[in-house]
Amino acid sequence: MPIVESFATIVALIGQFKSEKNASEQADFNAFIEWLVSTNHEEIKELLMLNTKATIGIKSILNQDRDILLESMKRIDMALTAFASHTDGFYQLAEAINPQAMLSQQAFSILKQFNSSGASKALMIKIHGGAIYQFLDGDGSIEISEPRFVEDDFQTLVDYGLLRQNFNSTGKPIYIFTRQAANLIAQS
Repeated sequence: MPIVESFATIVALIGQFKSEKNASEQADFNAFIEWLVSTNHEEIKELLMLNTKATIGIKSILNQDRDILLESMKRIDMALTAFASHTDGFYQLAEAINPQAMLSQQAFSILKQFNSSGASKALMIKIHGGAIYQFLDGDGSIEISEPRFVEDDFQTLVDYGLLRQNFNSTGKPIYIFTRQAANLIAQS
């Protein structure tokens, strides 16, 4: 199993290892490697020992405060669930395990519209108690099916790194389509 393909596995193992430790227990890299061997993950241990960048990254993660690390793991889990919820064959699993982390149909539609338009940016323009999202470097605007939840959907997309948010000179939000979002759309 190449190290690139095992990222989710390694993150899950780090989370499991760290959650088994008391807040006062030392959870260093050597203890993690020993734990991998004792829990029958010898192959992953070998991969990690051959990859200096992975070793440095894991050492950095293990040095984090336990509560901060577990919160980071929760965010990773939510993002992974959101991505998986729009990947063939994973919807039911994502819905069963972590339904609150799934991307709404509207959020996914926003990404698809960015992708199909070829635009990289959209400006939010408030009008008559609502808003339109005008593409700045493409034709048209984003069609919104659930105006009530549009702000929540845009914030979720920003939180998951699928869009970035910036502001124009008058303070209006500009949403920027990311490479990560394009990859998600391509894989779904």
